[in-house]
Amino acid sequence: MWRTIVEVFLSPLLIEIFNRSTGLMSRFLAIFLILSINLISTLIYIPPAWAFNSVKFYDGDNITIIHGGIKAQVHLACIDAPELKQARGQAARKALKKLVNDQSFELNILGRDRIGRFVAEIMSDRGNINRILVEQGYAQFYNPSGKGCDGYIKAERKAQDLHLGIWDKGTNIQSPQEFRRASY
Repeated sequence: MWRTIVEVFLSPLLIEIFNRSTGLMSRFLAIFLILSINLISTLIYIPPAWAFNSVKFYDGDNITIIHGGIKAQVHLACIDAPELKQARGQAARKALKKLVNDQSFELNILGRDRIGRFVAEIMSDRGNINRILVEQGYAQFYNPSGKGCDGYIKAERKAQDLHLGIWDKGTNIQSPQEFRRASY
């Protein structure tokens, strides 16, 4: 839409200003304005490079994104979802897939983990997908760095109070971290 407005209305107007301008400085200013507005309209028109819609789901907190033929592994920040072999592990994976599949989303990359995966929050029209998984009881709050992750504790308490997902039998559960230590 913005690109159309610029192409149809502003560019011809600026070209007319250029044609009527006299002096080197006036022409330089007109050329600068034409190029600047066309560049801005192009930037507005092109979707951001970090928007994805192709993804493979490993479990409830690990995905692989595919963009332009390049694959990148992403661990969801601020959460720890049950492992696939753990109770509710398959449900967590299905919930993540339902929230993200066939939708455009962006990654708020917070860094990399010890094995090189990106650590990120998934943001879509639905909101912060990581926090939604915690709110719905498919993952628990987990923040080893102690940075960021606003609103996750409140989301976890809400899921616990409502006995959702992994909290259906109370808060005395085996965490995914404890499950990994015992199983692997």
